Amino acid sequence: MFCGEPEKSRNHLLFACPYTYGLWLQIIGSLLRPTPSPDWAEILARIFHSAHDRLASIFLRLALQVTVYYIWRECNERRHTQRSRPAHRLAKVIEKTIKQRIMFTRYYEKRGLMEVMKRWFVAHMGFYALSSNGVLSSTPL
Repeated sequence: MFCGEPEKSRNHLLFACPYTYGLWLQIIGSLLRPTPSPDWAEILARIFHSAHDRLASIFLRLALQVTVYYIWRECNERRHTQRSRPAHRLAKVIEKTIKQRIMFTRYYEKRGLMEVMKRWFVAHMGFYALSSNGVLSSTPL
């Protein structure tokens, strides 16, 4: 579907396919180190059974949910309309959805969770900071 391979299994789609694996790596940024293999079972095990701090666990689970949803949507879009998006454009949609979800749940107002958005920016850009009132600045961390 994405890479031209005839295989359409869950394991291939999530994340053995080079398109979806590259997309996944772009979404998680530096939060899952060392870089995971493209094996679905290993990715799930590392997200759900490895020791992560609370913020990383929240982010990784949210990233997995949103990424799987948009991969499914992209697959259907390609099947029904024959239109496709490059991985970097789909990644922007996924990243925007994750940021909106974090802002919608108002993590920045909840004690102990206000660092979620900051962690997001650190994992992706490494130089943005989010103040306690949710304002983004370019001050180095």
